[in-house]
Amino acid sequence: MDCPLLIELGCEELPAGQIDSQLKLLGEGLHARLQEAGLVEAGTAPILLGTPRRLAVRFDAVRARQADQVLERKGPAESVAFEADGKPTRAAEGFARSVNVAVENLERIENEQGRWLFARIHKKGESLTELLPDMLDSTVRAMAGARSMRWSDRSERFLRPVRWLMILHGDRVVPVSAFGLDAGRETRGHRIHGPGARVVDHVDQYSAVLRAGFVEPDAGERRDRIRTGAERLARGAGLEPVIEERLLDEVAGLTEWPMAVLGGFDERFLEVPAEALISSMQQHQKCFPLRHPDGRLAPHFIAVANIESTDVAAMTAGFERVIRPRLADARFFFEQDRRIPLADRLDRLASIKFQEKLGSVAAKTKRLQELAASMANLFGAELETVKRAARLSKCDLVTEMVGEFPELQGIMGRYYALADGEPETVATAVESHYLPRHAGDTLPQDAAGRALALADRLDTLVGVFAAGQKPKGGKDPFALRRAALGVVRILEAAAIEVPVRDLLGRAGRALAADLGDMLTIDEALIAEVDDFVAERLRSHAADAGIEANTVHAVAASGERTVVDFMACARAVQAFAADPHADSLIAANKRIANLLRQAGDPISGTVTGEALVEPAEKELAEAVTETARNLDEILARNDYTAALENLAQLRDPVDRFFEAVMVMAEDDDLRQNRLALLAGLRQQFLRVADVARLGR
Repeated sequence: MDCPLLIELGCEELPAGQIDSQLKLLGEGLHARLQEAGLVEAGTAPILLGTPRRLAVRFDAVRARQADQVLERKGPAESVAFEADGKPTRAAEGFARSVNVAVENLERIENEQGRWLFARIHKKGESLTELLPDMLDSTVRAMAGARSMRWSDRSERFLRPVRWLMILHGDRVVPVSAFGLDAGRETRGHRIHGPGARVVDHVDQYSAVLRAGFVEPDAGERRDRIRTGAERLARGAGLEPVIEERLLDEVAGLTEWPMAVLGGFDERFLEVPAEALISSMQQHQKCFPLRHPDGRLAPHFIAVANIESTDVAAMTAGFERVIRPRLADARFFFEQDRRIPLADRLDRLASIKFQEKLGSVAAKTKRLQELAASMANLFGAELETVKRAARLSKCDLVTEMVGEFPELQGIMGRYYALADGEPETVATAVESHYLPRHAGDTLPQDAAGRALALADRLDTLVGVFAAGQKPKGGKDPFALRRAALGVVRILEAAAIEVPVRDLLGRAGRALAADLGDMLTIDEALIAEVDDFVAERLRSHAADAGIEANTVHAVAASGERTVVDFMACARAVQAFAADPHADSLIAANKRIANLLRQAGDPISGTVTGEALVEPAEKELAEAVTETARNLDEILARNDYTAALENLAQLRDPVDRFFEAVMVMAEDDDLRQNRLALLAGLRQQFLRVADVARLGR
């Protein structure tokens, strides 16, 4: 009978950041094994339920027993199974033992190759009770990682010690032993509100039993409860909560019965930059900051307790008492940092190693001043602003505030630069050159920041590749993929019509001048990094909605600037979506195949006297006219117009293939026709290899 199956591992407090991943491993591992055993249907998915003290997985329909099977086994040929006198050979006896059937009871099958011994084995399906212990054991073993631990005298490893085990199939306990525990039907309620064991009579009662014990087993429900509570309290104070999804997940993983409370702090702390206070509240206290409707940080916060207190005021006071020293630390760091101007910290960057072969952050800063200055004119940035911003760009790395909150690098640099009397354009560039910090993040909006951001990423890309630390598989310790994507996005947004290879060459020359004795920076290296950035460009195009075939078609037409590539890709995408383009795409594929079959490269030079058929003469004239128009259109990079111009070849191409035999027996005719098609294909390749398109 199909019944819901529930497995709960009751643990000591689990790390909040690992609950979801451990639940996923537990659910996927058990599901795969149950499905392989034929106890659940393919395509079903487990329900994952977890709190800081438990990992639970529910399967809605699990069979109590496998279906019986009839296994067919073919044995040795009859000719080798028996002696001449009919006595069984060792081969026959061995086969009989393997299938647990007496020799005289073995069946025979016959085919074109002869007669063979044969047996049908009736295998009774195993029960869930018999199968589940090994399934759970192998799943748990697969979950063990570097942070797994042993406890007591147990040999099993798990993220935290397991203190109770509940396994129910419908209303029946499945007798499984693991972690030195026997499975039962008891779970545990909230430590304060519902301590002790709580009996679950049926799987369907599990969530209700826990909620009666002040435990919300569904992480999604806890998230909603936290969000709703924070928004309600903030709205009542005329404020708006700052809710980051990452922090919301973490707080949901820290609580079983979350209750939001509104706290406050001394307004004098608001003299500290808001970003520093927010980082302190979020990281150290796991609290949600509050803002006024106009965006100003308010002297209030939302804390989340794991208890439903009867004295909310006392609980709130406790949160306020704990948060005050953290905010005081942030204020202390800010005040201490302001005593030393950013520019006076430059020498201290020599003590921070950027990379073993690339020297210190001070050395990188020196390269950035030269490289960013060489790019200032590309962005229309003021040269002195770029040079000064580059000089100060990394100085906040040696401040107390950034040492405590690394995510504030650049942000604090801007505050300190302004406090030092630096021009606002310089201070803005110091912060914005870190943008984009992650996928989908905003880009620098100021010219100096764009120039510096590009220089920073180019120096890192070329330098780390030269140091032999390029990404391998999923390992990318220097975030080079993110840096390359940043290069692509900045160049596109600023409409910089300079090839990436040229910009990488500039970075390479700056590195060679600084570290030429330690690194080999040559054209081969620049080409390798250029290919790496091109991969990110193709990925960026795909993220922008460009189909893979379109990306490959444009990439096959030769090197382009980022801006040019994206403009061409969008035009080709629209072209490919037009049903009228189907015949041209098919024709290009046919032409590509014909040219490939011809073997030797075809020049594309057509001899007019060798054009004998009206259809090939018409096509030759159309190709010549199209090429003439294409020169003028591509000079202004109007790819939509270029493809519209090429689309006019559709009818001449169709008539050509209807009336002309390309692979004629006459060698001169054949070569001339192939040259005509090669010339036509060359015109399309000036835009894209449309032979790669198609549905």
